[in-house]
Amino acid sequence: MKKLVSVMMALALVAAMGAGLTACGGQKSYTIGICQQMPHQALDDATRGFRDAVVEGLGADNVTFLEQNAQGDTTVCTTIVTDFVTKNVDLIMANATGALQAAANGTATIPVLGTSVSDYSSALGLTDFD
Repeated sequence: MKKLVSVMMALALVAAMGAGLTACGGQKSYTIGICQQMPHQALDDATRGFRDAVVEGLGADNVTFLEQNAQGDTTVCTTIVTDFVTKNVDLIMANATGALQAAANGTATIPVLGTSVSDYSSALGLTDFD
């Protein structure tokens, strides 16, 4: 189920980016930073599914992936995200809770897509909005 949700989110993102291509009247090349918190089969599958969906939607020639793995060290996630911000990537895909937290804290201008996170509210310190 999580893999399906990840693929659906990636497809929605691709559709939105594709709409931007049409609105701009031409082809744009996108750079997407992928920060994966650690090597793990489920996380690897989510990253692979995301990449495949983006390439399918935009074409391999229209996207460059900067993929980094923090090897389980959440402080490395912060370093990775800082590098992505410096390189002004078009999107950050944060795979796992530590990567999402680093991305959310690292930028207010670059869109962040989180995956493989059980509780987004707790991960991002969001409070009840009722």
